[in-house]
Amino acid sequence: MNLLGARLRQRRRQLGLRQRDVTGDDCASFLSKVENGAALPSLNSLRQWAAVLSTTAGDLLGDHLVLEAAKHSILLTDQCLTYLDQLPPSSLTEFLRQLTTSATALSVPVPDPPPDPSLEYLTALVHLHRGEAQAAEAVLLSTLARARSAPWRIFHLSLLCQIYERLGEPAKQRQALAELKDGLAQLNHAELLRTLPEPHLLSGLELDLLKLSALLQCAQRSDN
Repeated sequence: MNLLGARLRQRRRQLGLRQRDVTGDDCASFLSKVENGAALPSLNSLRQWAAVLSTTAGDLLGDHLVLEAAKHSILLTDQCLTYLDQLPPSSLTEFLRQLTTSATALSVPVPDPPPDPSLEYLTALVHLHRGEAQAAEAVLLSTLARARSAPWRIFHLSLLCQIYERLGEPAKQRQALAELKDGLAQLNHAELLRTLPEPHLLSGLELDLLKLSALLQCAQRSDN
């Protein structure tokens, strides 16, 4: 069963619906084939089924969720590869495949990341995991010199603090920590909500930052 079929079946059963309840009597057998991975629906059919299931076609397809899970498990090669195997091949999945393999196989070189802050962050994380703290530092400093938006600065500075601790560089660590605290202090949950990018540009990092700002907002209210 493919991921789409599994999600369709799970959602249908959550709602206590039969296949014919979703598609009508004429197309129930086709839905059965889709749920078992033997057929693929048209986008129009998928949207119609999603409406009956009180969800969206995007959530049923869910490739973006699998990709985010692969990124988060980059240091756990077997788990990361399991996620990547469920995605269509692309330059991004191939890079992540090489990167996660290098995380646990020191004989495999860490690939150079494309100019993408999220992939540069993961590359630095793998370098640090391999004990290559200076290489990790070089990747992050290059990104920080180019990427000025709040999400990247916060996450990259956080990792940079760990790198300087590993390198035994207390002065640099204090400077990075001061910049990190300044960035966190400037987070404004309401402003982040207002400035979220267009749907096709939205990434998991923006959502992670939104969650972080909400937690900080709750903590500040508790202190007051």
